[in-house]
Amino acid sequence: MKVVVLAPAYVPAHKAGGPVPGIVGAVDSLRDHQVHVLTSDRDLGDTAPYPAPHVGTVEVDGTPVTYLPPLSWRARGAWRAALRTVRAADVVYVNSVMSQGFTVLPLVVMALTRWRGRLLVSPRGELAASALALGSPWQKKVWTGLLRVSRSAVRFGGSPTVWVVSSEREQADVTRMFPGARSAVVPERLRPVGSSPAAPRPPRGEQLRVVTVGRVAPVKGIDDLVRGLAHVRTPVRLDVLGLLEDAEHVAVVRTLVDRLPDHVEVRLVGAVGPEQVEEALRTSHLFALLTRGENFGHAIGEALRAGCPVLISDQTPWTYVGASGAGVVLDRAACGSPEAVGAAVQAFADMADAEWDARSAHAASLEATSTASLATVLRELQG
Repeated sequence: MKVVVLAPAYVPAHKAGGPVPGIVGAVDSLRDHQVHVLTSDRDLGDTAPYPAPHVGTVEVDGTPVTYLPPLSWRARGAWRAALRTVRAADVVYVNSVMSQGFTVLPLVVMALTRWRGRLLVSPRGELAASALALGSPWQKKVWTGLLRVSRSAVRFGGSPTVWVVSSEREQADVTRMFPGARSAVVPERLRPVGSSPAAPRPPRGEQLRVVTVGRVAPVKGIDDLVRGLAHVRTPVRLDVLGLLEDAEHVAVVRTLVDRLPDHVEVRLVGAVGPEQVEEALRTSHLFALLTRGENFGHAIGEALRAGCPVLISDQTPWTYVGASGAGVVLDRAACGSPEAVGAAVQAFADMADAEWDARSAHAASLEATSTASLATVLRELQG
């Protein structure tokens, strides 16, 4: 079966965050099929394309991957060839709802040419209410409205459209937006553990090290976290690892940082590679993500795997970590309270070593148990 995977970001991208390892995991599960990945030739926010060997069409881990330049008249030849590849596929797997080049254009062409096959769509968190409110809400409303009115979100290419979601929360987003749409829950895969040796964590008594991983954008709640740090009484350092995506929000965060007391240090590190993320998680005492909406939360899973306890909002699929002892979960009202956030961080700073060690052990012991994969979905469709 010919499967074309459309993805705005793929290997070697790292600035786009969790979707990339999730898509790589989906592709890995399809080894029994003829898979071709179509993706961007540059990382999120970059103006320059990747260097060789990630140019044109190359094999990545045994799978053909075509790296496409941004949509333009000059690039029309490359995009025409890519769209021919799409039209020849038996299954098209789209990894965005809003991408102009990797969702809107292909779906329009497929509809106009009366393509027949199976359409699978992973919304990658883009249908969450918090995500729909960001960027250009009216454009998103027009496009999702068109999908709803045309019934393409329910049926496309002569068969039911299948929405591949990472959690029951995201499944509810799809049902709310497109009543009657078929969906399948396939939990995401985490990035493989790196080969670098683990660095020892410094003692918490000197300075509590807190890390957050994700784009600096309103949905991630980094502003709430920084406001909370102003209420921590003991030395603390926060490292923010992620693309400084939203300039206006970055300015807000910087202003909040400038107002912090001297014993609180915040570093906006910017986008870093997977190895640096892994090292930061291994050497930090607390991972914090007060997100306003997360369809999966790869960074949370990676923090737990590294034995780093977590402080997260209740807007992720990982809320069970509170009961497991691996972390603390705050509801959105508490996330918006600097006093509540500060108290939660302070509790980790004051925690006895034995309790912190127990929470770290609980975190490291949590493992995903689902065996569902994209290949499972395709087998069910064929059966």
